[in-house]
Amino acid sequence: MKNIVICGAGPAGCMAAISAKTHFPESNVILIDQNDHILKKLRLSGGGRCNVSANVSVQTIIEQTPRNGRFLYASLNEFNSTHIQDFFTSRGCPLIEEDHQRLFPKSHKAADIALVMLNELHRLNVELQLNIYVNQIDLHNNRVITSDQTFNYDHLIIASGGLSYQQTGSDGHLIKILSQHVEVEACYPAETPLVSNDALIQSKLLQGVSLKDVSLTLLIDGKKKKQVKHDMLFTHFGFSGPGVLQLSSVCRDCFEKKQSILMIIDCLPHLNHQEVESLIKEKTLSKVLSMHQLPKRLNEAYDVLKENITPTQFLKAWTFNIHDMRGFNQAFVTSGGISVKAIDPATMHLKAYPNVSVCGEMIDVHSHTGGYNISLAMSMGYHAGKHCLEASKKER
Repeated sequence: MKNIVICGAGPAGCMAAISAKTHFPESNVILIDQNDHILKKLRLSGGGRCNVSANVSVQTIIEQTPRNGRFLYASLNEFNSTHIQDFFTSRGCPLIEEDHQRLFPKSHKAADIALVMLNELHRLNVELQLNIYVNQIDLHNNRVITSDQTFNYDHLIIASGGLSYQQTGSDGHLIKILSQHVEVEACYPAETPLVSNDALIQSKLLQGVSLKDVSLTLLIDGKKKKQVKHDMLFTHFGFSGPGVLQLSSVCRDCFEKKQSILMIIDCLPHLNHQEVESLIKEKTLSKVLSMHQLPKRLNEAYDVLKENITPTQFLKAWTFNIHDMRGFNQAFVTSGGISVKAIDPATMHLKAYPNVSVCGEMIDVHSHTGGYNISLAMSMGYHAGKHCLEASKKER
């Protein structure tokens, strides 16, 4: 009997275990995690509701993956949003679609997503080893050395996550171990809020104000780098919300290089400058804000800025300096990790160690928020599990 050992019981690791046991039912599949229950990070996602996927095509997922998206074609063609919807719906957990094609459990409970996966692991007789920390991996002797015991493996799947949400156990320990054997890219926080030291932000006048479907443009050293249309939130330190998190994906090393970064907010992207100018002439700013369901507190912000900006500029090209980005403690995902150059995308095997696969956030691939990252994790996990003993099958 073959031993398939999986390190990490997040979305990638759980799906890898389910896939491995499904495709190799005679094997012994062991899933190891340091927490006392599976899917600890997933249970916190979406404010506890779990934005488990997005009802979009494979091509859209690739387009929404700014870091090495093309690496995912093989895994997404095998297991994607359609398969994720079928997986949960067929097991008694229907999903509903909300704005921006986001998919949530109909119950609005992340725990229900976790329960489906836990029940599937039990049904397939996957061996769960919880509250166990992996201290070392011996790639030459095929051993996983933990705080409790040593596990020998015929194939190892590592899905231990990146460095975000470190309170859930994602400490990057296994990335560091693998860096001794394969190429690893430096890790940065990604999909993370942006910091501004501008006086208006530091005054906290706009703290808690949210804007729906505004256009956000990021300029780096004066050049347009990225533009998105999505929601945003003013915070006590700067900006958050889905649109801002997407912009942060291109800020990876800008601050180390001391580049200048500006964010421009277009509050009325469906109107051009001339149309807004005409509206302002006909009505007061306050009435224009009300007409377009923009927060009243923007009036107070304009009162602070009016000596330096016209009402039209305020509504169409409101500009802020970006001074930093929040760290891993507030990052949704990690940018960096195991280099895609070290991995065979057709199997998820490490090229240098064909009896070892890696998947999930520990790989140098990340997507935008909105259900994409969980989709990627499950896709890579399923793919890794399905192909984990492929080399053994060929040998037979």
